[in-house]
This record gives sequence, C-alpha cells and structure tokens, in this order.
Amino acid sequence: MRVICHECGTLTEFDANKYRCACGGPWEPLESDEFDPEKIEQSKSTLWRYKKIFDLIEVNHPITLGAGWTPLVEAEFDGAQTWFKLEYVSPTGSFKDRGTEVEMNYLSAAGIGHVVEDSSGNAGASMAAYAAHAGLKAAIYAPDSASPVKLSQIGIFGAELHKIPGARIESTRAVLKAVEDGAVYASHAYNPIYLLGQQSIAWEIWEQLYHDIPDALIIPTGQGGLLMGAWLGFRRLKNAGITKKLPRLFSAQPELLAPIHNAFTKGLDDILEVTPTEKSIAEGLAIVKPVRSKRLLQALKNSEGGAKTVTEDEITEAYKKLALRGIFVEPSSAVAAAAVSKVREQMGSKARIVVALTGSGLKSPIQVS
Repeated sequence: MRVICHECGTLTEFDANKYRCACGGPWEPLESDEFDPEKIEQSKSTLWRYKKIFDLIEVNHPITLGAGWTPLVEAEFDGAQTWFKLEYVSPTGSFKDRGTEVEMNYLSAAGIGHVVEDSSGNAGASMAAYAAHAGLKAAIYAPDSASPVKLSQIGIFGAELHKIPGARIESTRAVLKAVEDGAVYASHAYNPIYLLGQQSIAWEIWEQLYHDIPDALIIPTGQGGLLMGAWLGFRRLKNAGITKKLPRLFSAQPELLAPIHNAFTKGLDDILEVTPTEKSIAEGLAIVKPVRSKRLLQALKNSEGGAKTVTEDEITEAYKKLALRGIFVEPSSAVAAAAVSKVREQMGSKARIVVALTGSGLKSPIQVS
C-alpha cells in the first residue's frame, strides 16, 4: 500500500518493519478521490463490506472477528435528538477493533509472526485478541495502573503482558526499546493500515444516515486515530463527489489532560506536550501528545470543527445520563457525551450531532451515587 509522511513529504510503499518514516513522522494512507458505492458488499455486516474500497491487494481472504457496522442509535439527550455511534459494540468492546482487524490482516499477509504494542488497555486487548485469532504472538506494554479488567482481557487472550510502572508515556518508552531490539511495532498510533480501517466509521455513518452526513461528529480523543480516520473517510466521500461537505469534527478531552484543546484554542500548528497534575477518570485518553499532532489540528480546522474539554463532574454526569438510556460506556467515552451541550451551544439545537461512544462500560466501571 502506498503511504505518505506529511512531515517530510516522502511517498513510498509501506514496510511493516519500518513503523515510521526515517524523519520520525508517522505514515498515513495515501488519500484517494475514488469511492464507488457499487463496490460496497451489501451482504456483509462487518467493515469488510468495504473490502474493495480498502483496495488492500495483500488481503485476499480476511480474518475477521466481526468488527465494524456498529449501531447508530438516536436518542433524546440534553433536550435534543442526538445520534450515538456504538463503537463499543465490537468484538473486544472498543472501537480499536475497527482498525486492528484491518491492520492484523495486513501484517499476517505480510508474513509477520510476532508483534508488540503499547496501550492503556483497549488497544492492547484488541491486539491480543486479533493476534490470537490470526495465530500471531503478541507482547503488550501497558501501565500497571490501567483498568484491571482491561489488563485481564489482554492476558486471557494469551498475549505476553508487561505492566510498566509510572505514567502512560512510560509504556511507550518501554515498547520502543523492544522495537530497537528488532520487534515489529503494530502501533495503533503509527500504523497506516490501522488508520485505513478507522476510515470505515465515516462510510458507515454515511450509509446509516441514508447517504447523508451529520452536521457534527464528536469523538473522545487521546491518540486521535478514530478522529483522523473519520476525517480521511469523510474527505474521501467529499473528494469523490459523494457528499458536498464534511461534518464538523470535534475532539473531546478531560480538562485534566487536554493537549489538543490547548493547541487548538491558541491557534497553534502543533500540539505541545502536557504534563498532567491529576489523573482523570477517563484513563483511556491519557495521552500527553498525540503522534499525529499536526494532522489532528488540520482535521479540526479543515472540517471547521473544534476542541472541547469537560470536567470530571461533567464526565460522571454524562456517564449516568447515558446509562439511564440503556447505554453503558466507560468514562473515556462519556467525555464525548459530556461535550454535546457545548457543541450545541456553538451549532444550535437543530444540528444533527453524532457522538462516537468508543468503549464498553464493562471495561472500567465507576461507582456513582
């Protein structure tokens, strides 16, 4: 697959053994302006309905656990109709499966037999599950303070689990040491095939809204893979003339750790690393600086969207409100729901807003009064 580094402009064929460009920048799928709805395989209720659109010639017979084609549910929320994309209705309970399923198919087809990944939990669980299903060995580096449920999930799939003391960044440093020693880094932050898989969320929303797009899409954002995927996916629809515009994309982060919001509101072209002074209950978003920092800001600006922050109390309140509508998510997902009222203030009560709910509440339940 052809990939590009937007840091230096290098264009090349992707080599899984070289997880990033020589300049240090992340690889990204080369954008396409082709999208033929006739190529959607309507008989398939997984993301492989878009197999011909992915155009991954390396993957002939996909290995699948059923990722993708998640429900889009309409419900009254904060006094207005809101659409919730239930990404947690996935094989391992998180949106990570959407990108991991495509990525692991590619790596398996490329003959990779052993992969490593760093994660606060969900990406590691997803990688461990798909490695088990595809017959690959996996080693996951995760903070020892991560949700015990997520860590148990990684272990039960048979992956080699390394619990790393300290902040989330220490897990990344540990896995990069393994990569220096020759391991293949199947990173959800760097891998362009993972990003290609995440584009399918845009195409699903377009189909589920009867070939229309929402006015806005709110996504809880740590590394930002889903936001990047959504942006590239909707851009492809627009570039192909399928839609006339993009939905306005909004990142949602906890106030306690909001590097994207800090950079966006200051009008910066890059995101500055943030050192948190307190730990948020939204542990899945504990990223001090996303790998695709410049591109994330471009996505928000290009779509005329923005960056929102929410307090810990607002996260908890949204967590409870969703549960009372039968929607059980982890706190990191509730961050996006908590931002709905703030996006409505900007866009008006009649705006059609979709909220990505990325992780199951079974992952890291919290006690509420």
